Amino acid sequence: MSLFTGCENDNGFDPNTEQMMDFEKFTLITPLDWTRFYPQGTDGFFGGLTNQKDTLYFDYGIFSFNSIDDVVENDDTINYQELRIGDYPAKIVLEKREGEINERFSLYTDTRDGVNLNRIYCYGPKNQELVRTIFLSHRFK
Repeated sequence: MSLFTGCENDNGFDPNTEQMMDFEKFTLITPLDWTRFYPQGTDGFFGGLTNQKDTLYFDYGIFSFNSIDDVVENDDTINYQELRIGDYPAKIVLEKREGEINERFSLYTDTRDGVNLNRIYCYGPKNQELVRTIFLSHRFK
């Protein structure tokens, strides 16, 4: 999959091979075979997307995590990267968490306004590079 290689229009993605998923508060660019879902819940804005091989979950807002500054390396960290995505601080973390069977691969991003925080994560990704590319496409609205 060559996500982002053919930016054919003003939206920055190729509508022949990619789609921009609009989650009301943020967008992600994925291959066309990904679909979204919203589980029932009342304490926040969360949901996910899947291609039936990998499943990503998101947890958006003040209940997601406290601050990007609180996301730090620890003994469970396998890989840790600090960067900026869409002009905002972000961290991509691969970790083995105690009591969990699979590794957890996560994106944390925070506008630092105390409201727009987003965590997107998956367990045991089969295509870690594709998931990372989807993470990098994150844009707050």
